[in-house]
Amino acid sequence: MNKLVIIGVLILLIAAASLIIVMPHYHGGSTSSSSKPDQSSTVSNGTSQYNVTSIPMYQFVKVSNQDYAPAGKVEVIEQSWVGCPVGATASWAIYGALAHFGKFTYYNHTSDPFDKVASNIPGLIFLNFTPNSTILFKVVYVYNEYLNASATLSNGTYVSGVPILTSQLVYKGEAILNDSLSSDIASLFIKYETEVPVKGYHNASAYIVKPPHLNFGLIVTGPNGTWVMTTPMINPTYLQGMSVQGVWEQLNNGGGNLTEIVNAANYLERVISMASSSSAPEVSCF
Repeated sequence: MNKLVIIGVLILLIAAASLIIVMPHYHGGSTSSSSKPDQSSTVSNGTSQYNVTSIPMYQFVKVSNQDYAPAGKVEVIEQSWVGCPVGATASWAIYGALAHFGKFTYYNHTSDPFDKVASNIPGLIFLNFTPNSTILFKVVYVYNEYLNASATLSNGTYVSGVPILTSQLVYKGEAILNDSLSSDIASLFIKYETEVPVKGYHNASAYIVKPPHLNFGLIVTGPNGTWVMTTPMINPTYLQGMSVQGVWEQLNNGGGNLTEIVNAANYLERVISMASSSSAPEVSCF
């Protein structure tokens, strides 16, 4: 074979081999899941939305630029249940963050005494909030003290309502949210508690507890968008062994040794400030 032909064939073979080596890097070089952010922005109907693929523990996540609060307001909405140890611990931070913006009515309480992870956790059960500012607050307790019935407010105290089978807790909790909140807010709680997994887990927050149920959630919404938290604000065992009176004594002393409660209250205030159009300065909690 002519020497020039042989050289030409070799050049073609080398070029083809180079393409085989290089092409996979173009097709897959930037698609590794470890390099993807948890949050990405897409445009839907002219509004920037956030495709949240997981919920980090102890953190709020911005889920939308949409404002679901009344005009000019920032609204904080809590979903919990009467015997919830997560809600009991969080109640102190919620109180500390919002007491400057209005007046709570509440009663002192301890969580489900039979909870296997964190029993008899001191907390507050909120009955009402009368705002003195542009900050609003609402709470829905979907279950009773013992996670076996709905919660019904009677004579200023939440008592057991309609019994709920263990297998129906998530479904019935969703129905209560739909009956108690606007469809937009109810759907956000349901989506981020039952569909979007908690980071590091394979399930959403309602399904990483036993029995599966709507556990705890917070939504902050205002002119600058909407934030969601569906994991604990603070580990509920943080207050294990303390009494309601003991917590009050600490917090009435500028927070005392309960730094996690104070930090969580300050964190909630920062999120409220981010959601506000006025960027109001933060105030000291407790």
